[in-house]
Amino acid sequence: MEEPIVIGHDKFKIGEDETARRELRVLKVHDDVIQVQEEFHGIIALVGASSSVNIKKDELKQLIKIAREKFGWSDICE
Repeated sequence: MEEPIVIGHDKFKIGEDETARRELRVLKVHDDVIQVQEEFHGIIALVGASSSVNIKKDELKQLIKIAREKFGWSDICE
């Protein structure tokens, strides 16, 4: 299996001395399926969490359509 591609990352302060890190990655699972992974690290005593979702090609098209029409993301396919 290939390595995930990082498509987003953030750092944000959650306390006086604590910073959390978030990373969003995408991985091709099959020809018409991708997996989106979101990971959080550093939240209270170095606890980490991750979640993922499999997206079929037609589901991604629908997601893009919704993002453009419902959320006003007109530049999503640029």
